[in-house]
Amino acid sequence: MRIKFSPLIQKKISGLKLGILAGKNLSINNQSDLVCQQLNDLTIFIKKKFTDQPPSKDPIISAVRRMYRRIGWEPTQYRPSSEAMIRRFIKEKGLYRINNLVDLGNIVSTRFHLPMGLYDSDKIIGSILVDVGKEDEEYAGISKDIIHATGKLVLRDDCGVFGNPTADSLRTSIQENTTNILALFFTPPEVTDFWLEQTLNFLQNLYGHDCPQATFNRVVTVSV
Repeated sequence: MRIKFSPLIQKKISGLKLGILAGKNLSINNQSDLVCQQLNDLTIFIKKKFTDQPPSKDPIISAVRRMYRRIGWEPTQYRPSSEAMIRRFIKEKGLYRINNLVDLGNIVSTRFHLPMGLYDSDKIIGSILVDVGKEDEEYAGISKDIIHATGKLVLRDDCGVFGNPTADSLRTSIQENTTNILALFFTPPEVTDFWLEQTLNFLQNLYGHDCPQATFNRVVTVSV
């Protein structure tokens, strides 16, 4: 699947990295013991890390916020998905449970503080363009009926916008019949390649443990 960056993204966020994990032959499991174990570990990790400092002081979270602001998108109003989940843990609300594929993706995004989009790759039509949402552009969301895309960092295919680092679309969402997935981490230029590789490794290992029949490909692509 070809991924391109629009001229506006190349200008505004030069060096933006997309860490991509493509998986085939995965399976949905709504009773995953691995998810329960990882959620327990993550709860301890987040509470310990942010006992004496707010999320805004973390260098990864700060870099993600700067990435938003480079295109004029205010991250304190539309929080990156990773930061929003961290704040849920701090408030002892935990994560919404959906299914093993979504839950494990959310766990990794929270632990490594990088916003992630997770998509059914069979529902993505044509190549992917990383872009900024146009005036009055919108799409159907998962938790909200309408997501306004204007001025936001977005992903689009031949059928239109299907996600951003805050909210994914209903059209390409993971459903009970999903077997092929695309997980994509939106990574600011300041975040090291090593950190991104650790993130991808962690997610692949979790998916591989829960879906031993699955196969994976990984790639990192950079806006220049």
